Parts: sequence; structure tokens; C-alpha cells
Amino acid sequence: MDRIGIITLRAEVEDDVRVASEAAAFAADRLGQGGASGHESCAYQLVRFFNIIEQMGLRIAKAFENHIDEERGWHAELIHRLSIVIPGVRPALYQPPVLPALRDLRGFRHVVTHAYDLELDQARLAIVLRHALEVAELLPGMVAAFFDTVSAELEG
Repeated sequence: MDRIGIITLRAEVEDDVRVASEAAAFAADRLGQGGASGHESCAYQLVRFFNIIEQMGLRIAKAFENHIDEERGWHAELIHRLSIVIPGVRPALYQPPVLPALRDLRGFRHVVTHAYDLELDQARLAIVLRHALEVAELLPGMVAAFFDTVSAELEG
């Protein structure tokens, strides 16, 4: 990938981080509203948060590895793939402290998206929200470290 491609990708990913952070903040606000509509709105924002994170990951994986096998299980594989260094291709994006949170967010998104009859539990929402806020806090630093490493390797 050339310098302009890296600059463009970085700008896109940094915007993804901004939108994800907003979704996490909206989820916190909605959970604070309480009641069924607050819980549903919180769940929607948490699903939105993970969708943004996943799309950001796909953007990076496709830019560097040029393909993603979109077979069954690729959602979990994407998190794993972006947590490892691929020598000569790219550094890891996700660092170990966020991996459990990302796995929980992915599982929550799956349940909310595929459940026919779902009763949202405030305590469970609070746990998933805590994970989203943790990831949102650490994500800007991980993205900066990722692109700083990519830029240094490109220049060096």
C-alpha cells in the first residue's frame, strides 16, 4: 500500500473510531433512561458500536490482506486475525486487553440480531456497555499505534 493509500485508510478508520465512540456514549445515555425503550435503544447502540468496529476491521483486513473468507465463523476469525502480527504485511490492530470485550460484544450483537423473542436485562446491558466503553477508550491508541507502525515500515 502506498503513502496516499495509508493516509486515506487512516482518515477513514479514525472516522470509524469517532462514530464508534459516539455509539458507545449514546448506549450509555440510553441505558440511563431506563425502561424497555431505553434498554432497546441501548441494545441498538451497542449493536451499532460493534458493527462499526467490525466494518473498520474489514476495511483494514481487505486493505492489507486483500480478502476475507466470508464463510460461517468469519466474524470471530476477523477479531482473531486483527489481533496478530502478519510479518511483512501489517502489525496487529487489536491488543490483548480488548479481545474478551470484543468477543462479548460480538456475541451480544449476534443474540440481539437473531433472537425472535428477546427480553433485555439491564444488568447484562450494563456489562456489555462496560465492554463497549472500554474498547472505545482504548481504540484511538490502538489505531494510532497501528498506523504509526505501518507508516514507519513504509518509510523505512
